[in-house]
Amino acid sequence: MKPNCCPAPRHCSPHKPTLHPHDEDALIEALRDLIAQERELESAKVVLTNKPDFNLHDCFAIFDYCRHGHVTQADLREGLAAIGVFPTADEIGLFFQRYDANKNHRLCFKEFSRAFLSDDTYYSHMLNRRPSNHRHHLHKRDDCFFPDTQVEHRNMWRTHFKVEAAAECVRQRLASHPHFNVVQAFNSLDLNCDGKINSCEIQRIIESRGFYVTKKEADQVLAKFDERKTGEVVFHEFKGEIEPKSPLKHHHH
Repeated sequence: MKPNCCPAPRHCSPHKPTLHPHDEDALIEALRDLIAQERELESAKVVLTNKPDFNLHDCFAIFDYCRHGHVTQADLREGLAAIGVFPTADEIGLFFQRYDANKNHRLCFKEFSRAFLSDDTYYSHMLNRRPSNHRHHLHKRDDCFFPDTQVEHRNMWRTHFKVEAAAECVRQRLASHPHFNVVQAFNSLDLNCDGKINSCEIQRIIESRGFYVTKKEADQVLAKFDERKTGEVVFHEFKGEIEPKSPLKHHHH
């Protein structure tokens, strides 16, 4: 047995109701789906970062076309249309919900950059240090990049929208489970009963069902819930990320 940083899954005191095994299975399946989506997103980021001409300054300028210093949902839609990517309003909304950290309906450069920076510090430092190409909009908005980089940049956006839509499907699926309860789900994940969830607890509960998950994958999925970026997730953060975000579908329960 390898040493574990958390105790084996065991349910806490009777005051803390946890999910029934069947519903816990649904939660674990949801976490595994989210992990697969984050893995796909991460690999798209690495591919794009490996294009030496790709940089955050030129990328931001494609969308901040009027140089306001921020990007609105309308700016994003317009910039994407200019490069041949056509997401739905719902997809753009989900993207904003994820990256608009201060919820002011616009992405500053730092918030925008988070969507492209790898979890791997080697790649994120590389991208953060890369200067502009200063080849602006010769014909098309993305002419600041070489043609093969333009392709990967478009692919990155399509991956973003696909991943956020898939994550919303996972949230809708959990919400439609008749006995799924967010408080009990949180308690099920909080193996050491300290009122917080860490990536090690996520790893342990998934492995308790015989599925393998790396520390990095558990960190990536935790980061999706971890609004305050503390490395631990408290209940309101968990609730905010596990419940459906698209108002359009809320009514189908």
